[in-house]
Amino acid sequence: MSKKKLNSTNTINEHYLDDRCTLNKVLKIIGKRWVAEVLLLITHDVSRFSQLKETLTGISDNVLSSVLNELVKSNLITKKIFNEVPLKVEYHITPSGSELTKVMHQLCSWGKQNIPYEIRILPGSMK
Repeated sequence: MSKKKLNSTNTINEHYLDDRCTLNKVLKIIGKRWVAEVLLLITHDVSRFSQLKETLTGISDNVLSSVLNELVKSNLITKKIFNEVPLKVEYHITPSGSELTKVMHQLCSWGKQNIPYEIRILPGSMK
């Protein structure tokens, strides 16, 4: 995997915008693929890895694990590991994550009212 050039114009602009606007930092977190879906599912008591994987058709184990780690790192969810065999891990929404999901629902409502929605049929999805 390649690393970002620290002195590239794009990286400098990214840091500049992050320093000036907290919204950019928030959008960087929730704008990543699968993050919003995972966060909203955990809000609705879907808290085990296997439950999330089952509910999110098309997500890989690695991506789900990465998203969960990102949300834990951002203090939007907590991870509780039980000392059992087989290993049991549960994820729970934090107060901060709960606040964010409320705002996400408001953004979704705004989008439904203001952004045209197109139904796209993906190749191979019609059988």
